Formats: sequence, structure tokens, C-alpha cells
Amino acid sequence: MSFFKKLFGGKNNGETAKDGTVIYSYDGNEDNGYTAPAPMEYTEEIVDHFMRAFPNRTCGVFHEIISDLVHIDVNVMEPTEREPFWILYTTGMSDLPMTLPEEILEELGDGIDRAELMIFLPTSWEMSEQAFKDDNNYWPIRLMKQLARFPHQYNTWLSYGHTIPNYREYEPYAEGTGLNGVVLYKLDDDLSVIPTKDGNKVHAYFLVPLYREEMEYKLEYGMEALMEKLFELGNDALVLNPKRKNTCA
Repeated sequence: MSFFKKLFGGKNNGETAKDGTVIYSYDGNEDNGYTAPAPMEYTEEIVDHFMRAFPNRTCGVFHEIISDLVHIDVNVMEPTEREPFWILYTTGMSDLPMTLPEEILEELGDGIDRAELMIFLPTSWEMSEQAFKDDNNYWPIRLMKQLARFPHQYNTWLSYGHTIPNYREYEPYAEGTGLNGVVLYKLDDDLSVIPTKDGNKVHAYFLVPLYREEMEYKLEYGMEALMEKLFELGNDALVLNPKRKNTCA
């Protein structure tokens, strides 16, 4: 079974996209009770990895105050003159392994069940607690935290090429954008694969927010075809622009 032939867990209603992706739906949490967060296993190693990958940056962290299942922090690396964009990445998602289908484990083997998420924001993005009171500034952080907890809430998994709409109705993430879904991308292995001291690997997946038409294009023609369209945008392909052109309008 091809790696891209199956989207993550959930309920399969027999619906399949043209690119072969099986489409799954999620109607509610598997468990609505509170579960204390898992021990923080890899935070130090992940932070050290990103500091080596993006040196000479001032760093900070938005700590999660109340956590369920896993403690998700969003780490922030300030822009530099050479690389004029903010780098945000999660820690805590990898403290629990994701739940992978047996056929995926048979095809790819183990070592892909722990993940974190990252995103690039433009230098002009307002990054303060005061600014985050405006959802037009906060929504990328909310997206990261929701997706980081998602596979543990639903006993499922996330990986390269998975697309996740913002609710069934494809609601825009905020009033100031029409983006209403996301696809998981992977940068080069030196950045995206973090070996840990206990022999595990943490995979850092890059979030690319999309329009509904781009998600539908991906499901019809595949991930490579979508990324070819996005890379025609130049800098907007990877550095978030909430008002960027819809490449599949």
C-alpha cells in the first residue's frame, strides 16, 4: 500500500480522493475526560536541534498553562537579517507516540510515530501576548497547538502529505484570511529528523496553510503537483502570508 494512499485514522465512510487518499472523518473526541500530560521526554533535545539548525537567533517560548494528554509549548526564534522570518516549532507532541495503522508500520517500519510541528511567519508578524488577543495574530499558534494534540486525542497519526480542513465546512482560520486548511510538508532530513538519545526519532513537519481549492487539488493530483503550484509563489510558499494568492482558484 503506497504511503500516500491513506490519510490518518478516524471513521472511513468509503470515500476516497482521486489521488488515492482514503478520507476519514472525526466527529468528536474519543475521550472527553481529563488525562494528565505525559512526562516531557524530548524538549531539551528538540530545542538544541533547532538552535543548531538556526544559530544566532534570540529564542523564547509560549508555555502552555493548562495541559491535557501532552504539554504543548510553542517555541519562537526571532528573525535575522539573513533569514528574515520567525520560526515557530512545538515541543511536547512527541512525548507520546502516535497511533499508526498496522499496514503503515509494515510498509515503513517503526521510527515514524513521534512528531513535532513548525511554521515560518513573516518578520512583520506581531508576536506578543498582547498582540495574541487579536485572533488575526494568534491563529497560527492555535493551529499548531490543536494539531499537536490531535493525534493523541483521536488515537491516530499525522505525517507528510496529510491535509486537514478547518472543520468540515472549511472555515477560515481568522477574519483576516481566507486560508482554511493545512497540509504537512517536510523540509530536508537534516532539519526534519531529530535523533534522540534513547534511539527514537522525532519528525518535524512543516505546516503549509491552504485554501479549500488547494486541498481539493492535492486530493485529486497529489502532493508533488500541489507543491509545484505553491513554489511558484516564491517566498509565500513557505513563509505564511494570510492574504496570499490562491494557486487553485
